[in-house]
Amino acid sequence: MRIERLKTYLIFFTLVILQLFIFSGVNVASAASDEQDIEILIENFNAQDVNVKADSVKALVEAGETAVGPLIQALDSKDPEIRENAAITLGKIKDERAIDPLIKLLTDEEWEVESAATNALVEIGKPAVEPLIKILQDKNEDVFLQTKVIAVLAGIKDERAIQPMIQALKEKSELDADLGYNLGLMGEPAVEPLIQVLDDEDPRVRVRAAEALGRIGDERAIKPLTDALNDKDETVRTFAKMGLESIETQKKNTLIATYGKEREFYIEDQRREWFDQLNKICDLSRDPLEPYTYPQGPVISSGWGIENRIGVGILEGSEVNNSTLDNIYNVFDRSGKEIGVNDVPVVFNYEGFVQDDLVIEQDTAEENEENRESEELNVSEEINGAKEANETKETAKDLQSPVSIPGPGMMFVLSELLISALIVNRR
Repeated sequence: MRIERLKTYLIFFTLVILQLFIFSGVNVASAASDEQDIEILIENFNAQDVNVKADSVKALVEAGETAVGPLIQALDSKDPEIRENAAITLGKIKDERAIDPLIKLLTDEEWEVESAATNALVEIGKPAVEPLIKILQDKNEDVFLQTKVIAVLAGIKDERAIQPMIQALKEKSELDADLGYNLGLMGEPAVEPLIQVLDDEDPRVRVRAAEALGRIGDERAIKPLTDALNDKDETVRTFAKMGLESIETQKKNTLIATYGKEREFYIEDQRREWFDQLNKICDLSRDPLEPYTYPQGPVISSGWGIENRIGVGILEGSEVNNSTLDNIYNVFDRSGKEIGVNDVPVVFNYEGFVQDDLVIEQDTAEENEENRESEELNVSEEINGAKEANETKETAKDLQSPVSIPGPGMMFVLSELLISALIVNRR
């Protein structure tokens, strides 16, 4: 009896060891196959067919961590399309190992690659904030890179970046235009800190604070900006007035109606193709739209924008009914169908003509800032020269960690264990 039990145990352990051995072989083969597939998918990033590119990105995003190492290596490719779509894919995977390699890509010579790196870091989000702030605070860092970092931080909108951005505004005049714009994208958390720097001793800082507060549109800024109308610096007064007008404009609900179907895109190549189609639709619609254009009609502007749709501006105070809007939309819809596009997305908004006094104010502000802009131009030329000279790129290290993914082999192991256990119980 004991001998029979020993035989049973021996058979059981033999099966386990055998299946583990088989599983090990299957896993290695599968991993090798996966690596080959990943390389093929990366090569598809420069395919002629945009859908092939998009499908390759989707497949690599599904692969997840396994694809991160090869994708980081692809950021050093000589082909800009491969660099761009590798950056897009890493942004969608959101692996923190990609942060430093993507930051290096912010100064890529191709704007499409640079834009993809920016968007990827924004998608990764909070884990990228500290490395980006460190670059912004480095007094010896390349100014061109810092301007790109500012845009990324504004895209992430993390509160930790607000004070470092304001400090940079005080310390680096060559960054003030970028900081004035992007601090205005930081939203509600930036309002109080910006109100405080409206009292800064440097008029350049006060100007950019007023600009940012106007862009945010928070009503808490109304009184401080009203007080700034009495600032001793004329440029500050001009920007304070424009900021108050911007806040007032944002209170208005200018939306009239939306038509058609909004489009969503997985990669930028798809979006660029769509922009080309929208541009053709606008060109085809120019003459048929003439009867509805001011002064014959209420339309004062039309064109496509980065929102992936066509915008039509209707003169404020005009009386437009659904029939008129339908007729205007049909102009764009017919043009779309001519090139094979159905349900063209169009949004109608009320707009006003740009007032002459505002143009004069802007011209005055620009004149007052002429010397500052001249300095910024010189800095920009130095940055571009340095950028062109720096063509050698540091090869990204492959930080991929091996990952075992359960497959058929594991299922066989589990099933054999169960069968063996049942045999033992019966014995």
